[in-house]
Amino acid sequence: MHPQDVKIILREKLKAQRDALPVAERKLAADKALGLILQMPEWKRAQTVCLYASFKSELATSGLLESALRAGKKIVLPRVADKNQRCTLHHVANPASLVLSNLGIPEPAATLPTVEPTAVDLFLVPGIGFDREGNRLGHGAGFYDRLLASAQSKGFRLGYGYDFQVVPAIPSESHDIGVDAIATPSEIITVRPR
Repeated sequence: MHPQDVKIILREKLKAQRDALPVAERKLAADKALGLILQMPEWKRAQTVCLYASFKSELATSGLLESALRAGKKIVLPRVADKNQRCTLHHVANPASLVLSNLGIPEPAATLPTVEPTAVDLFLVPGIGFDREGNRLGHGAGFYDRLLASAQSKGFRLGYGYDFQVVPAIPSESHDIGVDAIATPSEIITVRPR
């Protein structure tokens, strides 16, 4: 089977599993993952963090946004910049100021100050699935692959998802950018030591 076909099937299966989780379980999972991330040396020393606003049934990021603000970290979030599917990063001082994109994803307004990807110390990377080799299954548009490539390997890349989103294998192609570690509600999986 072609890698793209495997990705399509896996994407649908994991999305359905994520959507089926009761809201109370989602909240508990996010709280557990938050507790683990806050103990990570990479999180503690990061001054500029690239987070994202979770939507639909994604593992919630609101606790991370609040914790980063309380810790005095500079928070940047991605915004889809153009029809070429590139992202720009914008400094967000107040997560309540996020606006909905055309895709229904909360993101920064275009008027907020931009930040270069090379200035980010830690990227929280969404995914529909991950494997223990650090391969990531995204939504298929390549937004994060391009964003992480533009960071030129600077910044720790932390995948973020539910336990069941860590699967035995994700097909990897030449344009795919992996993660350095994966945070789930039950563990931090170190993939590549930095």
